[in-house]
Amino acid sequence: MEHQHRVSMADIARVAKVSPSTVSRALSGHPKVSDTARKLVLETADRLGYVRNLGAASLASSKCDAIGLLIRDVGNEFYGGLASCVQYETDDTGLSLLLALSEDSLESQLAAVRNLLGHGVGGIIIASGRISSQTADYAAKFVPTVVLATGYDMPSFSSVRIDPRCEGSLARRVVEQGHKKVAVTASADVLASALHARTANFLTGLVVAGAQATILSLPSHIEDVIGAEVDKAIDSGVTAIMAGNDSIALSILEHLDAIGVSCPGYVSVTGFDGVGTFRSPLLGLTTMEQPVGELARAAVSLMKDLLDNDSGQPHQVLVDGKFVVGRTLGPVRSEQ
Repeated sequence: MEHQHRVSMADIARVAKVSPSTVSRALSGHPKVSDTARKLVLETADRLGYVRNLGAASLASSKCDAIGLLIRDVGNEFYGGLASCVQYETDDTGLSLLLALSEDSLESQLAAVRNLLGHGVGGIIIASGRISSQTADYAAKFVPTVVLATGYDMPSFSSVRIDPRCEGSLARRVVEQGHKKVAVTASADVLASALHARTANFLTGLVVAGAQATILSLPSHIEDVIGAEVDKAIDSGVTAIMAGNDSIALSILEHLDAIGVSCPGYVSVTGFDGVGTFRSPLLGLTTMEQPVGELARAAVSLMKDLLDNDSGQPHQVLVDGKFVVGRTLGPVRSEQ
């Protein structure tokens, strides 16, 4: 298959019968170009099928309008939703977006950052609850870096995440239903910064509210052990389980259904994230919504500020969550 010739600025200049410098200024939005010349250049570029070379443009200018998004898993409803919303926001603000995926390992994450840096991005947004702090520190050495929806608040890079008070609020809602012994899921994955921070906030909220909190420890792949852990928690007198995310909550609900334990009649369950199918009224999960649109908007806005202000210092931005009333949280039965 023969590919179409890539149109250059010289091609546009020849067809429009203007100088190459006029074409360059018109395409870059330079103010010293007449409206007539700008319109002619833009119409000619569109007719010829000109595609701007972002790499060359960033080399020719001290300002780069391309940013990178390092994301953990676009197949995950939460991260996939974040990626889509970040794309919408960069489109609205005139930024170009390059996407890189990484696995849950330091080596894979560093390789993804190097890939983005190699393409000349001016900044990097990292959206992964399992990002290594070394990865974010490495990216921040070269370009403005924003970590999105993680558990990190560090001075070397900016962060945007849900307000931790939302996690404490969910814990208080559980206690207000009369639950005095509550299990909280915890990840054994050392990179799970978002889940680690959430677990800590759940535990603090429960203790402050006067409940006895226990840990329900889970490995990276929970399917093989979650049933046994849930059984032990119930046997110890736990009447509510707070899951670190909606997917874990669903696995717990499936196990309870399999063993014939009613929810919330005997054991209450809460999730976290509140996106996609987990918000279905058919499931009726009681959870806390992380507003992906607001998170993405805050991250892109913060990145734009950092790009426009070379001396800008890292910032931490907190976004409010929204409690989702479901059917999986209820009062403790009087005989419990």
